[in-house]
Amino acid sequence: MNEAIVSIIIPTYNRAQYIGEALSSIMAQTYTHWECLVVDDGSTDATEVQVKVYTEKDSRIRYVKRPDTYPKGSNGSRNYGLYLAQGSFIAFCDDDDFWLDDKLEKQLAIFKEHPDVGLVTGNIEYVNSDGKRTGRVIKQTGNHGDAFESLLFKNGLSMITPVLKREVFDKVGLFNTDFVIFEDWEYWRRVAYYYPFYALPDVLACVRKHDSNTSLIVTEAPFEQYARYRALTKALLKWGKHRFTKADKQLIAKVEAKRYRQLLRNHCLGVKSKVNLFFKILKYDYKGAFVLLKAVFL
Repeated sequence: MNEAIVSIIIPTYNRAQYIGEALSSIMAQTYTHWECLVVDDGSTDATEVQVKVYTEKDSRIRYVKRPDTYPKGSNGSRNYGLYLAQGSFIAFCDDDDFWLDDKLEKQLAIFKEHPDVGLVTGNIEYVNSDGKRTGRVIKQTGNHGDAFESLLFKNGLSMITPVLKREVFDKVGLFNTDFVIFEDWEYWRRVAYYYPFYALPDVLACVRKHDSNTSLIVTEAPFEQYARYRALTKALLKWGKHRFTKADKQLIAKVEAKRYRQLLRNHCLGVKSKVNLFFKILKYDYKGAFVLLKAVFL
């Protein structure tokens, strides 16, 4: 029996400096039945030139440009990659990161052993801008089994680690292009509603820390934290309008309140700062302000 094809999607934008290392790590995979779709989101540097060096080396790698019919941004590029993908499994790699050689082999073995699982993940390790491993490992083993409730509270998955069954996207839908920050977290919540996860204890991929990481634009200011989390909740409830039971909605509300209590406890010391946050939110989203107020007194 032929081995399943894994479609690897890499959204890219102006990453000529790093894209080669990402592609080299994919070419080095011990599991060889894959195709790689590099979806360019409008690069103005030498990204295309760099990628085509690899397309000439390996016919499994394909370079495409995101058409205007798909929104700009990483999620628009991922969705276009999904449209083109031919595999039974889907994986993602960021254009400045890279995988360890046995990543796919380990994950595909889990799908064979546990056919009910929809997503297989593992740990990541940070590397410096030059690609040197730091030994700082971020564990994702908490996302094992039924991960829906834990993902309501906190994101424990990186974008570059999971492999998913193709059927997941047919059931759950595409990535939400309204999100630039937490675009992966928004999606993992939806997947976890339907499918159990499997978290390997191994490091499977490396995340590069450098001056242009998207994560650097995320602030810890209380209002911004509230606004980002509230947007996630609204998106989830909109997606689940005809899916969620009363118990599901109660769980989402309970975890949202827990998240806001943590925000107030850790980032709004003193009554004055809490009151200021409440009135700032009231101007932005009066319903959300009363959700926050309710959380204080639960």
